[in-house]
Amino acid sequence: MGAQNDSKAAAVLGEKTTDDPQRAAKRRCAGTRGAWCGRMAQQAPVPTRPPPRGSKGCPNDCSGWGNCDHDTGLCVCPAQRAGPDCGEEVKRPCTLRYRHPWESHVKTAVGHVGPDHHDLNVSAPGWLASRCNGYCLDDFAMCMCGYNSTYRHIPAPPGSPPWTPPVQWGRPTPEHCHLGEDRDGNKIEWGRPHIKWADLYGDMGWCNNENPIHHCGCLFDGNDWPCDGSRRFEAYCANQCTGHGDCHWGFCKCHPGWYGSDCSRKKAGEEPEEGYLSRPWLQRVVVVPPASLPSPPKPTRPRPLIYVYDMAPYTSRFLQYRLGADSCMWRRFDSANNSILLPMTYSIEVHLHEMMLQSEHRTFDPEEADFFYVPIYFTCFMWPVLGWADHPWFYAPNAHSRPMHVINMVLEAQAWLEATYPWWRRRGGRDHIWLTAMDEGACYMPTNVYNASIMLTHWGRTDPEHTSGSAYLQDDYSIGPNFFKNAANFSGWPGQDWRDKIKGHPCYDPKKDVVIPAFKPPEHFISSPLMGAPPMVRDILLYFRGDIGAARLDRYSRGIRQRLFKLAHDNDWVTKHSIYIGNGETVVGPYSEHMARSKFCLMAPGDGWSPRAEDAVLHGCVPLVIMDGVDPVWGSLLDWSAFSVRVQEQALQAVPQILEAIPPARLAAMQRALTKVWHRFAWGTGPVMADKLAHVFRHNAQNHPANVNAVGTSLTYRATPFVPRTSFPREDDAFSTLMQWLYHRIDDTR
Repeated sequence: MGAQNDSKAAAVLGEKTTDDPQRAAKRRCAGTRGAWCGRMAQQAPVPTRPPPRGSKGCPNDCSGWGNCDHDTGLCVCPAQRAGPDCGEEVKRPCTLRYRHPWESHVKTAVGHVGPDHHDLNVSAPGWLASRCNGYCLDDFAMCMCGYNSTYRHIPAPPGSPPWTPPVQWGRPTPEHCHLGEDRDGNKIEWGRPHIKWADLYGDMGWCNNENPIHHCGCLFDGNDWPCDGSRRFEAYCANQCTGHGDCHWGFCKCHPGWYGSDCSRKKAGEEPEEGYLSRPWLQRVVVVPPASLPSPPKPTRPRPLIYVYDMAPYTSRFLQYRLGADSCMWRRFDSANNSILLPMTYSIEVHLHEMMLQSEHRTFDPEEADFFYVPIYFTCFMWPVLGWADHPWFYAPNAHSRPMHVINMVLEAQAWLEATYPWWRRRGGRDHIWLTAMDEGACYMPTNVYNASIMLTHWGRTDPEHTSGSAYLQDDYSIGPNFFKNAANFSGWPGQDWRDKIKGHPCYDPKKDVVIPAFKPPEHFISSPLMGAPPMVRDILLYFRGDIGAARLDRYSRGIRQRLFKLAHDNDWVTKHSIYIGNGETVVGPYSEHMARSKFCLMAPGDGWSPRAEDAVLHGCVPLVIMDGVDPVWGSLLDWSAFSVRVQEQALQAVPQILEAIPPARLAAMQRALTKVWHRFAWGTGPVMADKLAHVFRHNAQNHPANVNAVGTSLTYRATPFVPRTSFPREDDAFSTLMQWLYHRIDDTR
């Protein structure tokens, strides 16, 4: 009996077994519900075919700025260019204001810089984050050192070919370095009072001295110390342009004959070359899509086959406008061109897009595609792009209504897809996939798109009649146009009927949509046995550390976090029950260790979704779900009743008694059920994740005392569900789980 249990444990823990494939598949599907799991592994693979290659030319060779899509003959332009041949300049100047509501006739962004790229009058009132007291890069609203300083920006000579680098990049002077005074000591109302002229432009200032008295940071991606552009490292681009393009802050300028958002395709009749693939730091990151290779690496391919649209206006353009290297990112390079992971809350947009581009499920033939992925970086636009300057908008210059921009963006993108390709009309959009990573997910997707397509979301709210629950009023999709005092009238601008375009659909339909995990770097759950850490005594009954709504509107988290914090504080739940509810100031210590010591972990909403399910499950902590009418991560795919506890929002005061009444045997059963599925809550696909996961396993093996590791590895699954793993089961990670579910959904889209 013990040997049988240990054999089962080996499969659960990702170790090799000698069992037959059917038994192995059954164990892989342990803890799931429905018929989706296992079907993909049992499919008859599709024969591999050489990839289709386009041969169409583009007008004026896209003026040397853009990439020619040889399938369609259309130019794909970078952020600073537009038009059929990318021949038109698009300016995003630094400015002190947006266009006024009555300026709907003004079609270009308002700026406040002169021909010398410096502010027209620093004493003039008005502030936006892009306002500059240096040299403004008016393609991107980026402020650099100016005023003839040593580290000033010096542009390329007039008439230089496209993409000619500047004579000198210079040092950036971002918003936190806005001067609080001019050279004569006069106060600048819109600046930072503590930033003096000498801090930037004195002899020892940031813009003049190699080792300045004040530092403003290197800011943009790829800019290494001394932050003047003289020393560069690799900037982020999707799949690093597959080694066949030059990366410009998120936009791949493909080498001649190469095309696609990641430059992975070669024009018909031209022989592929190696490009930059010999660079060692790219070899550790890039995956050449199998479907792009002239000689297929395997005779067959697994379905689902997914066609990934090139959506540069909604992806790479936002990356170019984000300015800060970390913003929107799940990974980037450091100064030595090593990959580092970033804990950005909404980074799933960029991560999932890149995984789709690298995947063996990707196809370049839309005729054979089972699904079409529509990548749009909604949250990257919402912050930090929106409102930084007077461009871009969808469509009114109103930074106080973020849903308006998202809705109009989706409608614009869908209309373009339908006008440019036949694939939306083929099945009415049923096989199209959209990722909605916003706080309230797909709640405010346009009804025609929501009802037609598959939504990937973090927010599984199920009630058919819903209003916004966000305490961040700029995200309130239910708010009336006159809610804000002295609200401007934007009736002259297009897209102002956006509220009418979202009526009549739920936020999430488990029949066609799915709740996916947020992206978490492996270091975030480093103390978990899932990552090879020795199991800890679980001496904390319930744990939550995060935003407790202290400075929020009452509606934040539906009031759940606030009420629980008050109950815990007023009734001394720490002493009486070992329940910790607080923020980083009231509950201090290593977060991952605390989670790994906890029996139950709170899962409550924030402004909408919150990545607390991932935190709990990845640490082996049983989720305490308190959010009525909301499906959790993989809620329609996994048997959550086996490894979680649900408490109604009205029963918060009874939480200690409810948890303490759970028998140890029941808790152990939930923990065992949890360890059958916990790997599905982590994104482990791709070479970067493989390397980072292996690094954490090595860290845990090397940094715990030998006797502790010995005890951990000697444990059996029969003794504890938290036997430390020796490797991560990437074959059933979050990305693979998504692919398995999509395979199950193919027939439903026909």
